[in-house]
Amino acid sequence: MSDAARRPVKMRRSPMETLSRLLQPRSARNRPGLPADARATAVLNLHREGLLLAPTLRSIAIAKDLAREEGGEIEVLAVIDRPDALTLSVLERYPGVVDRVEEVDLGDLGAARAWGIRRASHDWVFLHDGDDLFSSNWYRAFFRQLRAGNIDPRAVYHTHVFARFGDLLDIRTTIDSEDPRFHPLFLVSEWYYSNKLVVNRGLFDEFPLPHNSARTGIGNEDWNWSAHTLHAGIRHSYIPETICFYRVKPARISLGLTPGMMQDASPLFDPQNILEMTRERGSRNPPLRGFSPLSAMKAEPISSEPPLPGWFWQEVTLQGALESMITEFNTMPVAERRLWLPNLNYNVVSATEYMMLGLDRRPKVFIFATMERMRAADMIVELLLEGARDLDGGAYQPVLIVDEGDHVFSEARLAATYGAKLISVRLMQEHYRLGEWYFRRMMMRPLMQFMNSIVIDTGSSIFGDVFGEFHRTILENQKQVMFLYTETGTDPMAPTLAALAENARLWRRHANRPVPVRIHPSALPLFTDDHLWQPHFLDARSTAALASVTSSRFAGLVRDGSIDLAALLAGNPAPALREEGVPEAHPAARWFQVDTRISGEIEISTLRVRDAELHLYRSRDAWISPSWFAVAGKALIENDELEIFSPHITIGRSREGRYHCTMYDYSKADLAFATMYDQSLGGGRIPVVAMTRAPLEDAGLDTAGALARHLYRMVRSGAGISIVQDSVAIARYGDPYGEQENADAEL
Repeated sequence: MSDAARRPVKMRRSPMETLSRLLQPRSARNRPGLPADARATAVLNLHREGLLLAPTLRSIAIAKDLAREEGGEIEVLAVIDRPDALTLSVLERYPGVVDRVEEVDLGDLGAARAWGIRRASHDWVFLHDGDDLFSSNWYRAFFRQLRAGNIDPRAVYHTHVFARFGDLLDIRTTIDSEDPRFHPLFLVSEWYYSNKLVVNRGLFDEFPLPHNSARTGIGNEDWNWSAHTLHAGIRHSYIPETICFYRVKPARISLGLTPGMMQDASPLFDPQNILEMTRERGSRNPPLRGFSPLSAMKAEPISSEPPLPGWFWQEVTLQGALESMITEFNTMPVAERRLWLPNLNYNVVSATEYMMLGLDRRPKVFIFATMERMRAADMIVELLLEGARDLDGGAYQPVLIVDEGDHVFSEARLAATYGAKLISVRLMQEHYRLGEWYFRRMMMRPLMQFMNSIVIDTGSSIFGDVFGEFHRTILENQKQVMFLYTETGTDPMAPTLAALAENARLWRRHANRPVPVRIHPSALPLFTDDHLWQPHFLDARSTAALASVTSSRFAGLVRDGSIDLAALLAGNPAPALREEGVPEAHPAARWFQVDTRISGEIEISTLRVRDAELHLYRSRDAWISPSWFAVAGKALIENDELEIFSPHITIGRSREGRYHCTMYDYSKADLAFATMYDQSLGGGRIPVVAMTRAPLEDAGLDTAGALARHLYRMVRSGAGISIVQDSVAIARYGDPYGEQENADAEL
């Protein structure tokens, strides 16, 4: 349950109290004589719709009048959750539409919707949002079906057509969950049944509406509720010839499109239920005519014959008079003017069966690995599987989620030796052909079904893909997340280091504390940024086990030792390399007395030795070998003709985190610095480093691009320049400055 759901509802004194009293006499509860099945409550959720609310209220007014002609009565209950003044102002202009108003302080769409359902006057409940519109016959068509005996109180009814407008323009129909082409496992990675529905509220007593939590990343309440109800055998169907015109807004202002939200665990996706469902559907008779689910191709939308029916265009005209954006359906290409079914993704069903079957009831140790990124990856994975198998006396099941590269794993031996489940990235992407959207959600499903497990990442690419979008959900719902860096030494270009650092920045931002990472003692110099990292040394047993498969791999035929996973998880904080509050020694301090200050993205230092004084300018994330400082300083002191000394090669990073290496021809130094400047405009990180004889005019010298531009102007003016042959400056991973970090996060 979300924090918002636990908070008591706060009824605040506001102008809404007056408005509610004015509206109360119009409520259906004051109209005696109507049969119970001719009454329903429409729960209208509002928060900050502003002017978008006006066409919604006008649309509801038309539908209410048509329902009344049919002998039905609709009570409109507005539940206003932390509204803005403009929304309240619009609502006051339509006193004949809304019958009751409830103002709450929940801050959650699902919780506010559940509040309205509980407060509804009637058992039949329609659910609305404050910026969508419905066809004028939505209420009337339901009452007609109800009186004809076609409505099951233990079923859920949606609109026939779901027409999205605004930031997206498309049309799709609702597929009945009893349609033999539909499979409940479609819901693993795609949303089929919206909360724009009508239902007997007794179902909400039996299946409470889930809430959303931005903190834990668990949301998509209608998606969750659909999964729970389908598992229980509740049918999802539709009222014929009805339409929901669903407004698609930018994600930054849409509660329903909050990025990084993941639907909760559901018994629908339980491995045992999937096995039983697969058996039941496999024995179903008669078989489908249109295609074979056993070997179905990757799905494409299925459409009816064009053209779109006349009742659709009548509502486009009627609702388009209330909201002009709806008239854009008239601009759709003729070929797209069809009633499309949603994708029938049987490849998703097959992938889900592969991924979930074989998972037992125990909590998991999820091990993420990219084989091509780690030295001795095959042996390290084996050590981790062994440690996971033995953890707490076998209380956990190991699950290996692996991008195997050229390696080929034996599922039978994994199961027989370690009781482990293999989830192959190559199979998911290439065999089951999952697109990017489906892939990330699919890979999250085992983690969602088995919360309170242990997650170990070894700097894998696959974990980066998932963690980048769902880091909140993983960090808040798993028992422990552990970053493990298995390399020895201080290679700043190690691929696993790059992946861990990118994920650590997201973790640091979410948790607001340094990120724990398990490392070999020799790698400690790579993890000295105490804002980002909290390094823990490997215990002696695990260190020896790793040495036996790396530096001593071929010293004998039989591997020695094993990883103590319990000790690794407990942690062993590394000793501080410096006292608290004492800055890290500058790499040039071995040869110079160094005074340093920071200007934006640039570190500016004065270097003094004997009677000489030099000046160093470098982008704060730039790493360069300490020996470069000695060579460059000596050359500048001994050669009066030189004014600038730079490294020969740079290795920068694009915004997407990809390295790019550039070797510069300093016989054309102006072109070298012009290239650095151009690269900086692309939004990545360029390691610009220069040692100069005289101080630079540093006004505005606060970015790598500005420094490159200044050096370009110096060499164009005749400044002498030299380099240390084959020296390399590298843009390190880490957390050097917040502005770039925030930009990367937005990306």
